[in-house]
Amino acid sequence: MKIYLVGGAIRDKLLGLEPKEKDWVVINSSPQELLNLGYKQVGKDFPVFLNPHTTEEYALARKERKVNKGHQGFEFDISSIVTLEQDLLRRDLTINAIAQDEEGGLIDPYNGIADIENKVLRHVSEAFTEDPLRVFRLARFYAKLYSYNFNIHDSTYKIIERIVNSGEIETLSPERLWGELSKAFNTPDPWMFFEVLIKSKVAEKYIPEILHNNLLKEKILFFSKKNIEKNMFLSIAGFSNNFVTLFGFPKKILDIYFMYNEFQPKFFSLQMQSEKILSFLNTLDAFRRPERLKIFLKQIKYSTNFSQINKDLKLSIFFELSEIIEKKINYGDLINIEVEKIKRKIEKINLNLISSVLSKKI
Repeated sequence: MKIYLVGGAIRDKLLGLEPKEKDWVVINSSPQELLNLGYKQVGKDFPVFLNPHTTEEYALARKERKVNKGHQGFEFDISSIVTLEQDLLRRDLTINAIAQDEEGGLIDPYNGIADIENKVLRHVSEAFTEDPLRVFRLARFYAKLYSYNFNIHDSTYKIIERIVNSGEIETLSPERLWGELSKAFNTPDPWMFFEVLIKSKVAEKYIPEILHNNLLKEKILFFSKKNIEKNMFLSIAGFSNNFVTLFGFPKKILDIYFMYNEFQPKFFSLQMQSEKILSFLNTLDAFRRPERLKIFLKQIKYSTNFSQINKDLKLSIFFELSEIIEKKINYGDLINIEVEKIKRKIEKINLNLISSVLSKKI
């Protein structure tokens, strides 16, 4: 049994980056041998095992054969005669198809080191076409390495066009697409993810809304230079309902995405009168869920920074109200009071608090 470090850890090290995780490939072994050594298999039918001491992933060297559509339509050959070179051949990009042996020597059968030196993203082999997710994975790597002046090889764009024409992209689940989009928005240049999809004709066929969408581009470029949380970024970038469905946005982002789209126009047009402010806060459910108001005000602050619309006074009023609400308003003793009287009492106290803040600010 021989073990090699493979993939991203080597790529990042050669780029001068700190590797975030390590992946290993095991040659001349078997599932039973790894199980006997205490490794735990990830999934019943997948030849990946967790090291019992480090929990890092160790994959048996394998060859793959596409037998059906989708990412589950593969047959694996994990026999002990599969070579390191055969395992590396099935990987996506040459820069990810480099291995390192236990003595630190590099094995680079597909010239990944040269492509790192020449700043080229290039597919390893025809196997690239077998999983259409690799189109989005490539786009994500381009976003990650754009600041290093990497470019995508023309031959790789041609192979992407074949994937687009095959219709295989339609087999991708929203969850898998979300994984790549989410990682792209962890990079310094997330708009470059979309540039690849535009140039490769993926956008034209599946997400035409990003074509010639200068406002979306300007927002993504603007917010990517700010210290803004990813979930917040994605909620205010300006994506359509169709887009967030296609890319499988998780519920925690969808909640604030829909909140922003519903309440942002109402906030901008809101008149600064106590009754109208109270109605807005009630509709937002701010008194019962003050964290919603805090998140919404952050969204408004970021969006006004981009649009340069001056809402400083209105934001100042609402930020002060947010602090008051978060500290819990004292409504006094509400025991043994009729429901309608409780409602009227709470409304009166809330109105008085709002009026007090308004009188200080306006």
